[in-house]
Amino acid sequence: MATKVQPARVPGNGSVPSGGPLRVEPPPARRVRVPELVVGVALMVGFALAAVLWHMSSTSKQAALALSRPVPRGHVIEQRDLQVVYLSSDDNIAHLGRTEAGTLIGRVTLADLPAGALLTSGSVAPRVTIGPNEGVVGLALEAGQVPATSLLPGDLVNVIAGPAESAGAGATTAATGANPVLATRAAVYDVEELGTQGRRFVSIKLPEQDANRVAAAAERGPVRLVLVSG
Repeated sequence: MATKVQPARVPGNGSVPSGGPLRVEPPPARRVRVPELVVGVALMVGFALAAVLWHMSSTSKQAALALSRPVPRGHVIEQRDLQVVYLSSDDNIAHLGRTEAGTLIGRVTLADLPAGALLTSGSVAPRVTIGPNEGVVGLALEAGQVPATSLLPGDLVNVIAGPAESAGAGATTAATGANPVLATRAAVYDVEELGTQGRRFVSIKLPEQDANRVAAAAERGPVRLVLVSG
């Protein structure tokens, strides 16, 4: 009596005769899901940007006044010389705020300053003005008649009679009590360099009578300037 044999079934491959070779299918290739990759990169960038913004917002900035260009010593500050820069609140640096420009404009710098230098009240000095019963006398002085330190408007000087003036007054010194000090604590009004040999033209402000005396003395002989503390 004949026996009917049922073919063997292989899952996923249909049915094949029980005695035939089995076909082995390779595993399906892993598919890269592009949308999920893009979303992941976007999330990473977003978190990094959020961290940067949070750090910037947590550190406040202070507006400060700085120079927009280099200026020499004795320069009169103008509005165009100033710019606003921002400092971190953690920076312990002396500075003037944005609203304090009025304390700088019209004043003279006390040193050569580069562009970007922060400004303070100690960076400048008031510009000298002429009041009632005051005069300004100009003196062309050699290098040995002025201090080695550069004079600036606002500096105070004593005016001393030079050798020729003192000799001329020497005969009357005992009788009249002549003093080689012609003026004390005169304010420097302006300074100009005369060539490269240290000669300067110095204008000084002092009471009118003292200005006349100094001018007359300078006509008779050399005078010297002594820088004194303010």
